[in-house]
Amino acid sequence: MRIELVSAEQSLHKDIESRLEQVRSAYEGSAFEIADIRTLIQEMGKMAHQLHMALKGRGHKPNHHKYMIKNRDMPSDDPEFYMHVHPVEDLLAFIKDPHANDDPEDQTIGHEFTFVWFSKRRNRSETNKLTRTETGWDILATLRGPCNKAGRPFLYSNFTNDMIHYPAELEGYLEWLWVQASEQGLPHEVVQEALEQLANWVEATSHSAPSGGVWEGR
Repeated sequence: MRIELVSAEQSLHKDIESRLEQVRSAYEGSAFEIADIRTLIQEMGKMAHQLHMALKGRGHKPNHHKYMIKNRDMPSDDPEFYMHVHPVEDLLAFIKDPHANDDPEDQTIGHEFTFVWFSKRRNRSETNKLTRTETGWDILATLRGPCNKAGRPFLYSNFTNDMIHYPAELEGYLEWLWVQASEQGLPHEVVQEALEQLANWVEATSHSAPSGGVWEGR
């Protein structure tokens, strides 16, 4: 249900929408100069902050997505928070629907997933378990224990133990998956499919490493 604005708030809302439309037009390649765009964003941001504080004072503090607060790296009450298009869009969406910026529920905390890799040391595929926790992953493999969101330390200890080469970017991808599962409320099957893609990437990287001859035993 839309939040009913009082007269002063309606005026701010109208001016914010106007500035936002001008900023969007500027980004799409109109005749605006960079300095003009900055001025528009500053004006829009100041008015958005005023509207935010007015709504908060009436018991309707605007709600923002967690990632928005994280990306802006400041509380939404900060005067600088709205000096960007996206939080302003969130504010207008909140007024239209107070639940528009609600974050989806994290569905997979405590869920167990499989992560398969080929152990060179054992010369066979190993089916291992990853449980998603509040702070990262809990791995059940030869070397087991709690890991951070990137899989440190035990996922990579197992790779070393099983003589497995893995992509240098794997840590960043695994952490990205954890964050997306949290912020987007990804269901179990989507997280499992993503882990299988990462496992396939590890296997392809390991199999593509030089072997035999001078590399024997590495």
